[in-house]
Amino acid sequence: MNTIQNVSQRVQALADEYIPKKLHPRFRTGIEALSTKALASLNANGRSLVMNRSTGENRIRKAVTDVRFPLLLIKIILKEFLPIRGVIRVSLDHSTFGDFTLAAFAISAGKGRALPIWSGVTRTGKGHALLKPLLREFQILVDQLSYQQRKRVVFVMDRWFAIPDLLTWIDDHNLKFIVRIKAGCPLGVPWESPGVTIPAGEISLPDVPVTYAGRDWRFIRSDYRPRMKGEEPWMLLTNLSKDKFTRQQIIRSYAKRFEIEEFFKDIKWIERYEWHQIRTTKVVRIVFMFAFLGWWLLHKACRAVVTKSRIEGDIHPKKKLSWFRSVWEYWERIRVLPLFPCFP
Repeated sequence: MNTIQNVSQRVQALADEYIPKKLHPRFRTGIEALSTKALASLNANGRSLVMNRSTGENRIRKAVTDVRFPLLLIKIILKEFLPIRGVIRVSLDHSTFGDFTLAAFAISAGKGRALPIWSGVTRTGKGHALLKPLLREFQILVDQLSYQQRKRVVFVMDRWFAIPDLLTWIDDHNLKFIVRIKAGCPLGVPWESPGVTIPAGEISLPDVPVTYAGRDWRFIRSDYRPRMKGEEPWMLLTNLSKDKFTRQQIIRSYAKRFEIEEFFKDIKWIERYEWHQIRTTKVVRIVFMFAFLGWWLLHKACRAVVTKSRIEGDIHPKKKLSWFRSVWEYWERIRVLPLFPCFP
């Protein structure tokens, strides 16, 4: 059975399990037009489905305006594709797409690219304008996680997300986090009087209990090495306990966060989501959720290609393709029959 048949059968099985029957045509439209194709435009992707122009445009329009899809798609991803054991590292970062800012939650899968599971979309803003929308998306994601998944999840975030209101919200929900903080972040330390803080950059100890936003958490400082990419070591704040997570485990978990930045590069420049003329946040959310599901579908369907892309021994490491580019190009080859199948 070829890969196209694998994907088709999996999509049908997912539709039967999670999607109301009357939405099956729209679900298949979203998968075929958005999950497995680069974005030219919504209308162009719709027209590629059928010969009749208006029919294709109407189909894609109905799919991307049905507000039921985001919750239906996140249920599929969380229940069908997440690892069933071990720590679930959920990286969080944001990036700009046209007039919108996308805050993406993605699983660090250890393959150089994080696999996206959920997103928050707002109009591009400045400062902490994204905080309230972000808290709403956190709440939706947490509500969809099972009890066992909530116990295993650890949110890993960059410096932008070291916001007291956000961190205390995560802590209040009994969730775990690792966040990088700035050198000037004020922390309470055991050797100072209560209420007295010092900048994080002045703490030389590698692992020490601290107080921040009225909470007792843990400060982790990475080792400084010559030729580091950044000008300073990582300074991390976490509510992970010392008896369950060592300092090195926390540092390695944070290092996995950079996979989400590679994901943003791929979805912008391989799937071409950097350029679009979508005007509403609801449509953007649905479009991205179909794209996210496509990552998981292709990753599961093309395991052999993923494995081969990681063991190409004769190719210089800098010239090796990422697993996603390998899978995407393989999918493009088998999805479209060549015009000249026989080369001389």
